[in-house]
Amino acid sequence: MKQLIKLVSKRLQRWYYYQELRQLSLLAITILTIWCLYTYHTVLLTWVFSTKGMIYVTFSMATLVLAIVIKIYYRMIVIKYHEKDSSIQLFNH
Repeated sequence: MKQLIKLVSKRLQRWYYYQELRQLSLLAITILTIWCLYTYHTVLLTWVFSTKGMIYVTFSMATLVLAIVIKIYYRMIVIKYHEKDSSIQLFNH
């Protein structure tokens, strides 16, 4: 299973490397998002402004912010110790 995950991630990284494919995928995601908002805007708005929707959105945003902060602090710590000890590798490619 781990080998399958590695193979799929390598293929996705290789596919996402090309600038044109990246732009096309972002365009497709944007179009899909706009279509979903246009089609389901009344249902989506009533759900988001309900109590359950507000709790879900709040926890989602808090989780996203926490993940970004942890990633930033991790990079700061790795870079800090990398300056002291050059045997630590920042990225394994």
